[in-house]
Amino acid sequence: MRQLETYPASLAAFDRLCGAASGPVGVAVSGGSDSLALLYLAQEWARLRQRGVMAFTFDHRLREASAGEAAEVARISRALGVEHRTLVWDEPVGRQSAARRARHAALAEALKAAGGAILLTGHTADDQAETFLMRARQGSTWYGLAGMQPVSLSPVWPEGAGLRIARPLLAARRTDLRSLLADQRVRWVDDPTNDNRAYERVRMRQMLAAMPGLFDAIARCQSDLAALRAIEDTRLGRWLRDHVQVSGGGGLDAALAPLGRESAARGIGLLIQFVTGRETPPRRENLQSLTDRLLSQRAFPGATLGGAMVTRKAALVHLASEEGPDRPDSLLNARLGAMWSLFLGQP
Repeated sequence: MRQLETYPASLAAFDRLCGAASGPVGVAVSGGSDSLALLYLAQEWARLRQRGVMAFTFDHRLREASAGEAAEVARISRALGVEHRTLVWDEPVGRQSAARRARHAALAEALKAAGGAILLTGHTADDQAETFLMRARQGSTWYGLAGMQPVSLSPVWPEGAGLRIARPLLAARRTDLRSLLADQRVRWVDDPTNDNRAYERVRMRQMLAAMPGLFDAIARCQSDLAALRAIEDTRLGRWLRDHVQVSGGGGLDAALAPLGRESAARGIGLLIQFVTGRETPPRRENLQSLTDRLLSQRAFPGATLGGAMVTRKAALVHLASEEGPDRPDSLLNARLGAMWSLFLGQP
């Protein structure tokens, strides 16, 4: 195949994101062009670096063709000498949020069972631009407009505890990845939903195609915002490490004083996710309203937001799940530590 040395940026990204990983590096492969190209590049990187990779396909069982598509990914993996596993959703539900959670949970459990801790996904520069437009329309702050990060924690807990998601192709264009596959005479699956304008991402993709120059403008903007976000994440990482602690009974205590208003709202959003186990924080305007009340000198009788109970005593804010502790403090402490380690660039 075309050697990965001809893709120096990709090689450097794999080294940076996976070089220190223990166990096999997992690759999430759906059968689409982006994830198949990721599989080829990951296999070549593993060959050059004498590392192990495993491919995983999650069959949502929501389309008749999905089983055949998973079988084709398995065939391609075998031809590359890559071990492959198909994971099946036993109780499929036609809801995107449920499908996403089921997929991430199954992938996390399968990779961890194999001894891996890094899962690669095929998000590209095109995905970044589409995400920018979607978030801009939704009124995102500069922090969200910085786009997907090269590394993040698994969004599902406790299944994803100890697992990181890495995206080595964020600088790659989809057209280049498809050229790589065409060189190998590999056919990819085009999901019919990719042309359904009912989905906002499809509409953004079509807008980018119709407006030459828009992609480059977004890429320049995101590059600057990503640099700012790295500074902000370092600040949040130090705060999580030095000013937040598990208080017992599934709760967290935090001092907000070291953070400014905007950063404090982000911090509270993270802590709510930690104590509730939810994949996303509450809406920004609700977080900011709660944070303003917590930072004010007025009496604070307590509040609930995003499934968390929030109280304040002196300079400390206490957060706990409304449903009570349903996971051990050790897991909460692990998630807290995993997040500040990620933000501070530690393995």
